Amino acid sequence: MLKSLRNASHSLVIKILFGAIILSFCLWGVGDIFRNYSASRTVISVSKARISADAFLREYHSEKQRIKNGAEAPLSDKEMKDVDVKGIVIDNIVNRSVFEQSLRRLGIIIPKKSILSVVQSMPNFHVNNMFNELLYSSVLTKSGIGEATFLSQIKDSLERLQLLQPIVTSYRIPAFIREQIAKEFEAKKTLLVLKLDLSDMVVEENPSNDEVKQYFEVNKDTYKVTERRNLAVLQIDYQALAADALYVNPDDVEAQYQQTKDQYNQEENRDFERFQFENREDADKAWNMINAGEDSDVIKKKFAIQSDVIRGIRLSDLPEQFGKDLFELALNKTSPVCSSGGQFYIYRLIKINAAKMQDADEIKLKIKEEIRNEKLNSPEFYEKIKSIRNKIDDGFGSGKSIDEVAKETGLKVIEFKSFVKDGKEMTDVVKDEATRKELIQASFDVGENQATQIIESKESDSVSYVVYVRKIENSEIPQFEKIIDKVKNDYITHNREKEAETKAREIVGNDDKAAAEVEKQKKVKVYKVSKKDLIEAVHGHGTNVDMKKVLEVIQNPNIVMNIMSMIRKGEATNYKTPDGGQMVVAVQDTDIGVSASDETKKLLANFMEAGASNDIMAITMMALKKPLDIDIDKEAIGTLTQKSDQAGEND
Repeated sequence: MLKSLRNASHSLVIKILFGAIILSFCLWGVGDIFRNYSASRTVISVSKARISADAFLREYHSEKQRIKNGAEAPLSDKEMKDVDVKGIVIDNIVNRSVFEQSLRRLGIIIPKKSILSVVQSMPNFHVNNMFNELLYSSVLTKSGIGEATFLSQIKDSLERLQLLQPIVTSYRIPAFIREQIAKEFEAKKTLLVLKLDLSDMVVEENPSNDEVKQYFEVNKDTYKVTERRNLAVLQIDYQALAADALYVNPDDVEAQYQQTKDQYNQEENRDFERFQFENREDADKAWNMINAGEDSDVIKKKFAIQSDVIRGIRLSDLPEQFGKDLFELALNKTSPVCSSGGQFYIYRLIKINAAKMQDADEIKLKIKEEIRNEKLNSPEFYEKIKSIRNKIDDGFGSGKSIDEVAKETGLKVIEFKSFVKDGKEMTDVVKDEATRKELIQASFDVGENQATQIIESKESDSVSYVVYVRKIENSEIPQFEKIIDKVKNDYITHNREKEAETKAREIVGNDDKAAAEVEKQKKVKVYKVSKKDLIEAVHGHGTNVDMKKVLEVIQNPNIVMNIMSMIRKGEATNYKTPDGGQMVVAVQDTDIGVSASDETKKLLANFMEAGASNDIMAITMMALKKPLDIDIDKEAIGTLTQKSDQAGEND
């Protein structure tokens, strides 16, 4: 075991393993939260393990700082509000405790000798391929991590590895987990599915200005206008420059035409098949066979030779007597055997191409293009391009505006008003995505009345760009009076959503009056399904009619799996649908069998072999949680984190 732990300490398996663990924590973590915020009061309990409000807050602050500074650029307060730090910390605490208690229950212990051996195998602490204690101490000192903490982290990782690596790498799941998974998949859950149309919710359509303004004050960050810039793009189009600089005088074309027109006419020419031989005897035999009408392939096969076709041979291309002999041949006739350089050849005429006179306009067009190409590749043209680029650099370098630079160079300027960083408006001008991204990034890296460097197109050699920032409209929250209509609509929509949630709770809470009202409208659907039914339906061989109907309403199988895994009897969840409605799904009842059937175990085996490691990881976590009594206080943690965040903003 020690050898496998040492080998795995820096392997790809470990990276995949912990990636799967983190993903499962995010997707399948416990969904409850807290009640009391006294520093010493327990806010999370996992069986005998207790987490106080004070301990939770310490981890919450630490995780916030880690996330805020862990991105490529530090996240803003607004961006941090979009991150569910509270949920991440809860999941981390719960799952850590679940692991610890599962390890104790299974008797998994990592000896200190094994931990030290793994540490000594880590290449970060090696000098000349040997463990170096001074380097080890230096690295830990610089990182700010004490040795005891570091060894504890290694121990935790190895314990989790010993528990989870068989599941992730080969699905050799411990018996009690395997049985729990199978039972979980076979459990029949009665789902209540309700889709509410927000337009049906009765709310006050004309709220007072005070109510709307209060809503604005609470949600003002959502109305913050992102930074916008007025940009001017200087486009250096080398083809356009060439069109101006490479003007060809028609008199020059006519003069050259009169001098060279005969060169453009096609005189009579011929195509020959040529046979090559190593000796005269074979060549003579082949000559007799060819003139007797034998096919070329037979000749080549008999004498083990190759032939080639020479096309477009003009009389002037050949020595006088030799050319005369070849051009006197009739079609498909052969020349006498001739020799050159120790080789022997036979030529057979296969095609006569008659002389062709080109049209005068075609010849002049070719002459014009030749003159343009000469100019394009001339030092004069390169000097012109170099001069324009120098004028651009010098102009912006001396503080000139883009309009002054454009006037001096004669280049085109393209304007973009209120440009935001997604850059959609630039798509029609700069079609190449890589170039567009570089332009946008560069334009937001310079200040007002400043220009970027010349940026070359990634797609074409014929164009370059310079972006000039005319004006910067800073990110700000607009005045309430200027957006009152939008805020009012948002407030009404918010109230509709709240009413929909209230209606949903009434249904789920078995409010007889509300339930009867909705049932009368045929809005609540009742389905009895299992995860086994879901897997069979996804793989195209399901027979459960209810599951097919569920997937017609909730079209994403992953959402169905999440709901069936996370929502317990008497609980419900709701989410917005793409069409603006509210979908409510509740678990009315759960029927778990005493033991799983062989059919389900076989289905699970196939499911695991298909490589669904993330799903198996998630279900394994649920199986580890099943025997434990987990209690999380939503209300307390909500109050704790809200006060903590407000205190941070005031600081």
